[in-house]
Amino acid sequence: MRKILIPAAILVLIGLVVAMIILNRGSDAPQYHTARAVRQDLRLAVNTNGIIEPVQQSEVYAPIDGVVARIPVKEGARIAPGQNLIELESAETRTALADARTALLEARRQARRAETGPPEEEVTVLDASIAAAAHALERTRKDLAVEERLLARGAVARASVEALAGERDRLQLQIQGLERQKIDLLGRYSVQEKEWERAKVRELAAQVEFLEQQVGMETVRAPRAGVLFALEVKPGARVAKGQLLARINQPGRVRLRAYVDEPDLGMIAEGQPARIEWDGLANRHWNGTVERPAGQVVDLDNRTVGYVLCSIEGEPEELIPNLNVKVEITTEQKSDALTVPRSAVFSLDGKRAIMVMEGSEASVRTIVTGLVTAEEIEILEGVREGEVVVTNPLDANPGRPAS
Repeated sequence: MRKILIPAAILVLIGLVVAMIILNRGSDAPQYHTARAVRQDLRLAVNTNGIIEPVQQSEVYAPIDGVVARIPVKEGARIAPGQNLIELESAETRTALADARTALLEARRQARRAETGPPEEEVTVLDASIAAAAHALERTRKDLAVEERLLARGAVARASVEALAGERDRLQLQIQGLERQKIDLLGRYSVQEKEWERAKVRELAAQVEFLEQQVGMETVRAPRAGVLFALEVKPGARVAKGQLLARINQPGRVRLRAYVDEPDLGMIAEGQPARIEWDGLANRHWNGTVERPAGQVVDLDNRTVGYVLCSIEGEPEELIPNLNVKVEITTEQKSDALTVPRSAVFSLDGKRAIMVMEGSEASVRTIVTGLVTAEEIEILEGVREGEVVVTNPLDANPGRPAS
């Protein structure tokens, strides 16, 4: 009995060895994964992020130097054209206006004098003074003539004659001075003098008008309708002329500034469709169009990007400026394209190739490809619709993956 069992055990061992050899031989054959060449729509897209910004933004600047006295509106309020936004106070402008008004009143009084001529009483006084001096001079001359005749006969002292001669000279000088005063008084209101006074009035009037306009600018008004997006100042702040005070946007009039990484910029072109999503409304999306490809690249955080501007369809008021959004720009698409999985294509001797199943065997064919996406490759030549292709061709080691 023991002699029969030993050969049986040996036969079992031999069978196991033979089975293992057969199995090992079978495992040497490649185990292919396959898929069929099918027609479908292909789309190539660039996925990135971006920011919503206004299409038209009105910026309000300080028209004068001053202090912010009051802000009657709040950020986010809807604004009508001409509505009061900010009230300024300019003490310097008001002081200058008061001084200019005073100077203008005085200039107008002086101009009236020039137009009407010298006051009659001033001329009358001068004429009376001249006449009195002339009368005194005539009397002095007569007295001096009498004294000179007496001096010649030795009847008077020379000092008396000299005193009358000095009085004569003084009266002559006095009359000359009064006549010059009259000439100056009358000449002061000449044609040239009148025009000068008129010009002075015009200049001061223009200055007063300008300063009144400046004071009127203390009330800063909205240039257009919209939403008060940002206030850049607070009450009590001192502002300089030209300083930014506020920004006004029109609701819904927004666009997208997409941040496209440098390697993808070559695929972006005007007119390409864009799909916009915002995490704040996860179940919504908005459509847009590339309006202007990037003109340069810039550093953004740890990225090198180009700014691609996209229009947005409609006027979505929920997309407010400065929202961070996701965007997908379709750079190329094709309908009814014959495709195979991208993993089925490899490079062989510098050409693109594919393995096609013919019965139980796989044969290698060179192909011509078209559009390439992350998952699919379009086949232009070399494969027919419905043919079965190998999706793990590298197991047969015919070449290297296609890029």
